[in-house]
Amino acid sequence: MANARAFAFPKSARLLSRRDFLTVQDTGLKVSADCVLALAKRRATGAIETRIGFTVSSKVGNAVVRNRVRRRLRQLVRTRRHELPKGLDMVLIARNSAATAEWPAFVRAFDRVTSELKKRFPPP
Repeated sequence: MANARAFAFPKSARLLSRRDFLTVQDTGLKVSADCVLALAKRRATGAIETRIGFTVSSKVGNAVVRNRVRRRLRQLVRTRRHELPKGLDMVLIARNSAATAEWPAFVRAFDRVTSELKKRFPPP
């Protein structure tokens, strides 16, 4: 059971309000990968946890496709959240190519986003 908790995605780690999404989308730093676009912004001083939100527009596909893409992104975040820089607000946006992307493409895109964010947001 303790192992399952290590890969949880609690509410405290999610962007929940529209205001938070819009703030990150308006003022965040853009990092692009193959099938994923990430927008990230440093949180207020003292914030330790990185909060993440997902956006999958109807341009990606129908509801079944969008939910599959969202589940894949959520799974990546659950298993690799510890690799992300601390203290960010981040929005992961699925591109149209995410609808047909295989799992290894998602992993490569997430790894590329993570490494770029580490460069642009070094630890304080």
